[in-house]
Amino acid sequence: MCNVTRYQKNMSILYIDHEINNLNSFKASFRRDATVYVADSTDAGMKILKEQQIDVIFADHQMPDMTGLEFFKMVSGEFPESIRVLMTGQAYSAEFKHAEVRGYFHSYISKPWDEQDLRRLIVAHSV
Repeated sequence: MCNVTRYQKNMSILYIDHEINNLNSFKASFRRDATVYVADSTDAGMKILKEQQIDVIFADHQMPDMTGLEFFKMVSGEFPESIRVLMTGQAYSAEFKHAEVRGYFHSYISKPWDEQDLRRLIVAHSV
């Protein structure tokens, strides 16, 4: 198991996904390690970003109101200090590669996500 004591003190994480079960699982997995905010829409995620200092943003790509990639394109300029992680069940495409090169997101995680992979990613970005 990953050593969570290596997390940055008071790290805050936002997870955006329209699937409530995913939100509940994520929050249950990480609530002891960081301050976790969850949002079931990109609008709710944007509201949290405007009200809280967020260190890491995870967003599902397949959202009903806008894709995770569209959301990251929108917030990357306004919240450049946040690490942005795209989560999707889709294959890594040319569109994703182009967006990553442009800096819209920093990492890509395949769904269904693995808790230990997410922990390693969080630790890597928190040091």
